[in-house]
Amino acid sequence: MSGRYETLGLSCPALRLPPAQEGHRLLSWNAPRRFERIRVVEWTCHEHRVTFYEFCEAGGLAFIRRTVTAKGKTVVSHSDAWRRIEARSVWIDVLSGMAR
Repeated sequence: MSGRYETLGLSCPALRLPPAQEGHRLLSWNAPRRFERIRVVEWTCHEHRVTFYEFCEAGGLAFIRRTVTAKGKTVVSHSDAWRRIEARSVWIDVLSGMAR
């Protein structure tokens, strides 16, 4: 699964993703939804990665938010939204490289 990132002798407390595995599931990424409040529950390393992911809950649903920063531009997108138990399964697939 994911590990910690070591740089300059300092440990990064965020999760680090392995590369996407062969035959991984492709998630559908959409424009961000407008929820009144979003709670970020878990996240991957954003200090040492161009792309990072957050497991979010809002309005009784859960989804994954993906942020890609490249060439000075940041693009935020959301996965489909599911019941928490289904979203947790997808999150575990993202962390293990079985979904992107």
